[in-house]
Amino acid sequence: MKITIGLQEANQRLDKFLRKYFKKYPEIKLGDIFAWLRKWAIKVNGKKQKPEYRLKVDDEVQINQDINDLLKNPAQVLITKDQKTHNLNLEDLKKQILFEDTNWIFWNKPAWIVVHPGNKHLNDLTLNDYLHAYLKLTNQRPKSNTFIPSFGFRLDKDTSWIIVAGKNYEALKYLNKIIRERQTIKEYLAIVSWMITKPMVIQDPLFRWFNKKIGRAQMFVNFQKWVESKTQIEPIKTVNHPILGPVSLTKAILHTWRMHQIRVHLASKWYPILGDILYGDKKINHLLAKKFKITRQLLHSYFYGFWDKFSKKKLTIKAPLPQDFEKIIT
Repeated sequence: MKITIGLQEANQRLDKFLRKYFKKYPEIKLGDIFAWLRKWAIKVNGKKQKPEYRLKVDDEVQINQDINDLLKNPAQVLITKDQKTHNLNLEDLKKQILFEDTNWIFWNKPAWIVVHPGNKHLNDLTLNDYLHAYLKLTNQRPKSNTFIPSFGFRLDKDTSWIIVAGKNYEALKYLNKIIRERQTIKEYLAIVSWMITKPMVIQDPLFRWFNKKIGRAQMFVNFQKWVESKTQIEPIKTVNHPILGPVSLTKAILHTWRMHQIRVHLASKWYPILGDILYGDKKINHLLAKKFKITRQLLHSYFYGFWDKFSKKKLTIKAPLPQDFEKIIT
């Protein structure tokens, strides 16, 4: 088998290209790829190359017949994805898109949908499935052996938020770069217990610890073992709710990006986010679920922006307030 490298695959490491190419074959491990490169079972332009070799346009990656015989039928993988997405409707998908051009799709992700399948969600309908179904229905799938349009980051499953996908290799590479260099702007909305009437900046340092009891990592305010953390909180609206008591709709702006940062910082100041099962108020969460059927944390990433090098302008996109937010705050 020979694979000719195009613009979408060029300028990436050989081992990363192969990992993407074999991604649909779960029986192939990373160790297998490195072994094949050492044994010349995979060549570039007829020569042995190191894993860090940077691919160029028109390079030929050659995979020998022995490896091809090990591969399962790829149609079986595609059938599974098609079965997951065959009920998705183009008009319904368009309602979730906030902005689109030749490089970007800004998606309004609802709560309870994961971005990537992962080990725990192999058979779940993911946001990537929504994206790929939309590109297929609108004839925008790129012609590439390995590049797949995807989202640049992910957040908690039960958080609703704006998320952006790169539609081509250069766009996704640029998105990953500006995320890594903290050149994007992200703002959140949260409904918290008690009334916040003045802006505040929370700079308590945080420490990450794995909680064996619940089988997941948590963050805590800790002044001995810590990393610098800073969250800016601005009040938007306060309501004396007849069932939940005093609550506040607030805007949160991250100056550092730590796991669960907004949730922990607000809870540490006695303003827990409604519905937060890790750091929230159990009594309020029980009322929220029983009276309003809301079982997720009321945290919503509503604003995302960055400088777009392709259009030479700043992109700033906002998402509407989710229905469960409106149910409480109005």
